Amino acid sequence: MGAMANGNAAPISMIFAKQTSSQLSPRWLAPVVVVILASSFVIYMFFSRIPHVTKPPLAIAISACPAVASGVHRIASDFGIRFDASEEVFTVHAVVRDMPPGTLYVVKLKGADANMAVWSDDDIFRDLKTAYPVFSEHVEERNIRDATGRISGTDRWGYLQSGERWRYVRFSGGDAAGYNPTPPKQANLLDQVVNSACFSRDEPLRLAAKLQPAI
Repeated sequence: MGAMANGNAAPISMIFAKQTSSQLSPRWLAPVVVVILASSFVIYMFFSRIPHVTKPPLAIAISACPAVASGVHRIASDFGIRFDASEEVFTVHAVVRDMPPGTLYVVKLKGADANMAVWSDDDIFRDLKTAYPVFSEHVEERNIRDATGRISGTDRWGYLQSGERWRYVRFSGGDAAGYNPTPPKQANLLDQVVNSACFSRDEPLRLAAKLQPAI
């Protein structure tokens, strides 16, 4: 009856507008905003803690090197291991070093910053051997074997919290190869070079002699 005071009926639209204004007043809006923000934070924390996929790179199956294919750059490391890099996908830079003497190879993915190094097993791979394993959320290591089953080195890789993968491969003869934390898709391309590792023709005999136990 209040709406009929003084004989004048308040328009229904005016009454509805007053109710709507009251419902959307700041004292009602503030708790709603707080609930939405809190919910968003909980959802973010939940998904940020979901483990990243830690798929291992393909295992290295090392054997004697085949003939060099067309469009492939073969990298000849100092201790007998060879790697193949597609000239369409990668660029290869050779750097001659004095101490220790030898040639360092940097294989760079075209159109990206991703790269890997091929060199002797020394301090150039220090972060891959000591720092990245400590700060990774997942680390694995396996032996590298040749066609006869003999252990020819170790293959270690890991994933950071960001989802980036690193890899460090060391061969028994002294060669090593690896790349720093890299997005998985680019790391998969670098793995093609790592997994192409093969022996030069005389390397199996030399390595076998080196590993032969003393009589």
